[in-house]
Amino acid sequence: MNNQPTANNPRTALEQKYNSARTNLLIMLGLTIINIVLLFTKSDVMLLFSATIPYLATAFGIGIAERGFNEISVALFGASGILIILYLLCWIFSKKHYGWMIAALALFVLDTATLILFYLYIGDFSGILDLVIHIAVLFYLISGVVSGNKLKNLHTDFFAPQYNVQTQSQASPGSFVSENTESDDVISANSPIIRHADLSVKFRILIEANYNGHQVCYRRVKRVNELVIDGYVYDEVEMLVEGAHSLNARIDNQNYQVGFDGATHSYFKVDGVQVAKKLRLW
Repeated sequence: MNNQPTANNPRTALEQKYNSARTNLLIMLGLTIINIVLLFTKSDVMLLFSATIPYLATAFGIGIAERGFNEISVALFGASGILIILYLLCWIFSKKHYGWMIAALALFVLDTATLILFYLYIGDFSGILDLVIHIAVLFYLISGVVSGNKLKNLHTDFFAPQYNVQTQSQASPGSFVSENTESDDVISANSPIIRHADLSVKFRILIEANYNGHQVCYRRVKRVNELVIDGYVYDEVEMLVEGAHSLNARIDNQNYQVGFDGATHSYFKVDGVQVAKKLRLW
């Protein structure tokens, strides 16, 4: 019996790629804001791994403001601010909806095209390193979009219930049939099932793992936290504001437990031994 979680779980790898894309998006946004602050301090320093359009809009806005054309400069500052806000919204909401990662990619594709056109217009190709860094950011964002799409499609596979083929009679959910052909007894080793997990509702995955052939998911549906195993809800709790709690189920004579430590992490334990742990930012 293999009591270790699947280390090469495809979902885990996709989550890591998607979170990496979100992290790089945040780094790019932070460096862009720093560059804009440096512009207002009249510094000659510009950090790479940042967006070009907000930087150029601010730079031109400052230059025009010095000539007294305040309305144009305000419009340029406004455009820069709107783009910063859009990138921020993409980072915030991409945590739950990968469509915002697509929006971030579209914005940065436009930003990269603007960078190329700008250097072609001024006839200066010294910014080749900036272009290379832009391509690196694009790589992370594209990886995030692809991973997000695959994660979305994996929801159905993950929750698809797995049945043993029954020839004589249909076993009830949450039980297994003995391989002894001389006996038709159904040996129940699982906790009772509450219901089939509803896949049509919006939910947030708090932690998940593939353990000993079982698909385990700890998810939040509106105000209800659920322990879902092989597509069935075994335990749940309703909370408006989450505090420390745990959800439990008996599977194959082992105690499966998921929960929140009340501080920073969700966890999954089997017979008291921690199998998986996930950082909770909200």
